[in-house]
Amino acid sequence: MTVRMKITLLITAAGFVSSLVFSCIILWEMVEQPFQLIDSDLKIAGTRVAQAVVAGEAGEGGPGVPDGDHYWLEVRDPASGEVLYRSDLARAYRIDAPHAGRGRTVSAVAGGQDAAGRDKEREEVDFRVYTVAFSQDGKQYLASAGRTVEHLEDEIGETISGVAGGLAFSVLLLAAISYFLAGLMLRPIRELNDQARDISEKHLDRRMPVTGERDEFNTLAETLNNVFDRLQHVFLRQKKLLADASHELKTPLTMMRLALDAIRSGTGGGTPDPQAESHERMTEQVLRMDRLVKSLLDLSSLEIEAVAVREPVDLTFILGTLVEDYRFLGETRGIVLRTDLPDLPDRLDMEGDADKLTRVFSNLLDNAVKYNVEGGSVSVAGTLSGSNLTVTLANTGPGVPDEDIPRIFEQFYRVEKSRSQQHGGSGLGLAIVKRIVELHGGTITFENRPKGLTTVTVTLPRHGAPGMSTPA
Repeated sequence: MTVRMKITLLITAAGFVSSLVFSCIILWEMVEQPFQLIDSDLKIAGTRVAQAVVAGEAGEGGPGVPDGDHYWLEVRDPASGEVLYRSDLARAYRIDAPHAGRGRTVSAVAGGQDAAGRDKEREEVDFRVYTVAFSQDGKQYLASAGRTVEHLEDEIGETISGVAGGLAFSVLLLAAISYFLAGLMLRPIRELNDQARDISEKHLDRRMPVTGERDEFNTLAETLNNVFDRLQHVFLRQKKLLADASHELKTPLTMMRLALDAIRSGTGGGTPDPQAESHERMTEQVLRMDRLVKSLLDLSSLEIEAVAVREPVDLTFILGTLVEDYRFLGETRGIVLRTDLPDLPDRLDMEGDADKLTRVFSNLLDNAVKYNVEGGSVSVAGTLSGSNLTVTLANTGPGVPDEDIPRIFEQFYRVEKSRSQQHGGSGLGLAIVKRIVELHGGTITFENRPKGLTTVTVTLPRHGAPGMSTPA
């Protein structure tokens, strides 16, 4: 369950409980108030009928006697229990009157027989009855007055239904408002999450925006910025260490290679030197280390600078030149290089770093020729599609196992270590290629296609990436 839903449920539950308590209090007052008003009216009616009975004016339609068709009236002598007066309703409905000074709601059933002696249909009616004590000339009287409350109970039922419906509607409205407000409250968290997701090893310089408000969100943003500052510092130190180490290794490796070349040249002539084979192996290893250090320097430079120059580039010309250069290398193994590049006016023109793009396709062509079969072929094709251009390089090499494809662009990853050692690979070439393509805002993919073709596809935006620099 999301935090937004939790906040919504908590606010709705709190609002429902408070609304329920408030509604119960209001409903209790609404239910009690009508009965209090009726009791006041019945108290007056009981007093008036008691006065009329004492005055001897309680006959049918006597002055001061409430209407007997609407009031249930009964006057008793508490000492003897004798009933001194009953209205028509009191004769029709027998009710046990409450004690003096109290009112209550009772149900009464009409009884009796008609003129033929048959029982009348029994009808149950609810009455509100109030008993009042009346005293005159030292003698006590109990007068009970009542009224039917059927319509009042219906109205109370409708009121309860209305309050329940209003409470249900208010809960739904409160849930909707709470959900909306929770979304507004959590919007800074969503923005922080989106911005933190964009901060990767390639964009460690990005930071969370901090406003002048002193709230929890800005405190969290400042804390995250401090964490990213420390991560960037450590990350850059590691990159710098790698670059410095590679640079320091470059000079002694160059000296060792020159010394070995001098030793090899000193052993020239017709007499074979027994140490020549050892010198040859040492030279190969030093050259391999030299290539590795150069690749490390190139990769470190790309990681630290993280920028490519934006300038007009004729990719058709670059690819055509590289294919001609590698055609001689392919001919030694019977490998045919073919091109399918668009010419004017659809040449592969774009904005980018010509030197870095040359490095990309040089590495890819080098791999396509090296890791190919004898008498195979290499094809280079280019197409334009809207604001992008796509270059596809395919060769007839042995391919790469499907489980290794996701990792071929990782640093120092080799599908077959023996093959890489045979061809002098360092495991950094494709990592450098991918980094240069990403600096240009493009993508690179690798796949094994049917008919024994291994294909690398490079897609580049024709107008470069937003972060590219313009040469002075």
